[in-house]
Amino acid sequence: MRTTLGPARKLHLDRAARTAGEAFAFDEPDTTPAVKSGTFGSSLLWLSIAAVAILGLGFAF
Repeated sequence: MRTTLGPARKLHLDRAARTAGEAFAFDEPDTTPAVKSGTFGSSLLWLSIAAVAILGLGFAF
């Protein structure tokens, strides 16, 4: 009588993977929280940095 170990091996590997996965499982939210937009001061800071960089490039050439 000849038996195949393919299905049994797959069942064993699936069960082992599920058990290992449960050890590292944690609750993860389905959606990521929305990122809050920056404040006016932060935007003003970046705009001033950009203006200085553009003026610096203008003087360099």
